[in-house]
Amino acid sequence: MVKTAIFVEGQTELILVREMLLRLFEYQNIRLECKTLFTDSKFRTTEYSFGDDTAEYYFQIINVGNDKAVLTRLLNREKYLWNIGFDRIVGLRDMYSEEYRERTQGKGIDEEINQILINFYQNRINEKAEKPNKIFFSFAIMEAEAWLLGIPIAFERMNEDLTAKNIAKSLNINLEEIDPETKFFHPSNEVKAIFALTESKYKKRKGDVSALVNCIEKEDYENLNESEKCASFSIFHQHLPIREQE
Repeated sequence: MVKTAIFVEGQTELILVREMLLRLFEYQNIRLECKTLFTDSKFRTTEYSFGDDTAEYYFQIINVGNDKAVLTRLLNREKYLWNIGFDRIVGLRDMYSEEYRERTQGKGIDEEINQILINFYQNRINEKAEKPNKIFFSFAIMEAEAWLLGIPIAFERMNEDLTAKNIAKSLNINLEEIDPETKFFHPSNEVKAIFALTESKYKKRKGDVSALVNCIEKEDYENLNESEKCASFSIFHQHLPIREQE
């Protein structure tokens, strides 16, 4: 069994990663367990688990509930994970944060600061980790919602009125042409605006995220990975031991 632990900052990322893995594996030969680790001493099972012990690939997705805590919880739990047979550890958090707003003084996306933070996290892993070559840390730039915006067909599947054409007409956002991770400083605001076109609300609640993520298919993730959009998604995708389907 290939065992991978994935530390994420919140519920949005947990749901997105879980559903993406299930689609990419086509619900076959995969076991998923989802946990919360809001403090180092409270490691709890949450909903969304799938599969059984006969699967070749096992993923443990751990929601730490805070963007700043992703790397800390990951490093604190690293030795234990190696001791119980895990093969790799993956971290995922949004680039957008209070710290980022302070660094940029609210002026928007700064690619130099992006790289500074990426390098800082990698250096910390190299310095603190027992097996840094088996730890893969990713930032969603600027938020995981940018990846959702990179799959505009999902909005139309969720609601037939939310075509890319209608979104462009109403919000002046052409999702078929732009790269969301280089266009939007706070992508969840754009998702909120799109939901609002049908008098719906996006508040990062379980139902909100699931309504959209459930409309994304395996081919959508593959197409995004192979496209020139959302480079941070492709980096995260490459960090996962994805099973090749026959």
